[in-house]
Amino acid sequence: MASIHAFCMRLVSPPAATRATLGAGLVLLVFFFIQGALFIRANSPTYDEGMHLTAGYSYLATGDFRLEPQNPPLIKLFLALPLFLGYEPPFNPDPEHWRNGAEFFVGQDFLYRSTLRADQTLFLSRLPNLFLGGLMVALNGWWAYRIWGNSAAILAMALAGLDPNLVAHSSLVTTDTGAALFIFLSVYLLWEYVNFPRWWLLASTGVAVGFALVAKFSAILLLPMIASVLGIAVLSGGEGCAYLPLGKQPNKLTYRLLHAGTVLLVILVSALPMIPLAYFLRGFELWLFGFQRFMALAQLGQPAFFLGEYSYQGWWNYFVVAFLIKTPIGTLVLVAASLIFYRVGSSLGRREALFLLVPVAVIFFATTQAKVNIGLRHVLPVYPFLFVLASRLATVHFRHWLTSFVVAVPLVFTAISSLWIAPHQLAYFNEFVGGPAQGYYYLADSNLDWGQDLKGVKTYMEKENLPIIYLSYHGTAPPSYYGIRYQYVPGAWPLEWPPPADKVPANAPRKVLAISVYNLQDVAFSYDPLFRWLWVRNPIAKIGYSIFVYDLTNDREGLAKLEETYVKLGIGPTPVMSR
Repeated sequence: MASIHAFCMRLVSPPAATRATLGAGLVLLVFFFIQGALFIRANSPTYDEGMHLTAGYSYLATGDFRLEPQNPPLIKLFLALPLFLGYEPPFNPDPEHWRNGAEFFVGQDFLYRSTLRADQTLFLSRLPNLFLGGLMVALNGWWAYRIWGNSAAILAMALAGLDPNLVAHSSLVTTDTGAALFIFLSVYLLWEYVNFPRWWLLASTGVAVGFALVAKFSAILLLPMIASVLGIAVLSGGEGCAYLPLGKQPNKLTYRLLHAGTVLLVILVSALPMIPLAYFLRGFELWLFGFQRFMALAQLGQPAFFLGEYSYQGWWNYFVVAFLIKTPIGTLVLVAASLIFYRVGSSLGRREALFLLVPVAVIFFATTQAKVNIGLRHVLPVYPFLFVLASRLATVHFRHWLTSFVVAVPLVFTAISSLWIAPHQLAYFNEFVGGPAQGYYYLADSNLDWGQDLKGVKTYMEKENLPIIYLSYHGTAPPSYYGIRYQYVPGAWPLEWPPPADKVPANAPRKVLAISVYNLQDVAFSYDPLFRWLWVRNPIAKIGYSIFVYDLTNDREGLAKLEETYVKLGIGPTPVMSR
């Protein structure tokens, strides 16, 4: 207890500065939560949310972990907990779907045939993730404060709280934000141990690692991250090991290696109990089975779109490019400036560089081998490290005008760029590529179109007085649930099957097609494109940034091409033309 008290005393700052920083941090947190709440209200269920939510709820309701084993349970349990404790809707899945572990179909039934409205269910389950995002913002500020002081804390929290990617993925029922939080927390606690070596800090690091391992299987990268940090510290023999109790001969490589191995062993021993706890004390078999499933799917790959190309095996530079075009330019400038001017202000020391840059390098290096290239969200953990790195610029004392240019102008640019797109942060692209309106030329899937704009289709139909439309939708939400009357147009993996039998009348005064960008890009049908004929036509409207609207009323060639899509997939011909 004395060591914990001593550690806490080291964290105390002068009261006035602390109060000002806490006040600014609280304002930034509130602003982050407001952005998330607006996002939650505006956006339809995205592709994986029903699956994640139902899997977590099924674990709580039945103790059975058969649904979605390729993602470990911790975050799903946490996100489903308010629904389970507050309302406890009945969980009665279709026996065949349950027996087969068909998580998407079970998820759709649970979300749309429950006693609660889907929007209410999602709201209850998205809020806990927003809370995790808020913790991420706060931890960014805290670590920046621990390294560089009050001004750095405010800058780090501003960058995190304004980041469109963090806002978006913290406002969905997904596992990415939670995993990123525990990865970041693990490295931070190890940094605290290096600075203040106490075994309870080391054990806490291990517990955080354990939470990360049961949050997302890709968090296994924490092991090479920590091993790399310790290895570099040991081999350098410098300040990276300054506080490690290395015995009587701390300068000998043997002792440094022995201590680094001991540190890693203690972390692993502290982490492993978290695995059976997350699986309700079922042992390690379920985690190992899920990890094998995760690796098998990772090796299989998924259809992806990148810079106009298609692949099932991915591209080595996909995530680096995605990061560069989906991160606000102002944030990129601040990160680069912190590295370029590393000796100016409070310098970027070896230890801080080690803990902030090695995790980023490990993650990006690992992604060069990734075959599943479907979203920037898979490298979300790099962001908090870079926000803390950039916050060092708050300690730089240039001449007044240069300080404003290097720090204030990029920060304001980030704020404007991010807030301008709200509440469509999921589709954010920076000005390097022309913003979100041009994003579909570069990336697909959860970078841009995850089915989030479906509710906007109904709003558009009411505004335009359209009783029925053609609809090619990429998502797991049933359009009919939102009152959308439509003629089904083929697309990727529809779950509302069989689709409604409605047809656009041959004599309809307007024949309008709404199509998800994912389908428009032909990501799932690159081998025999269905919609390339639309590429030479201009949409008459865009719903959010993920659904394009085309008027085919007097376009006989377009209607003929539309009819061909049914024939290509063996579900036609379906009459769409006037006879």
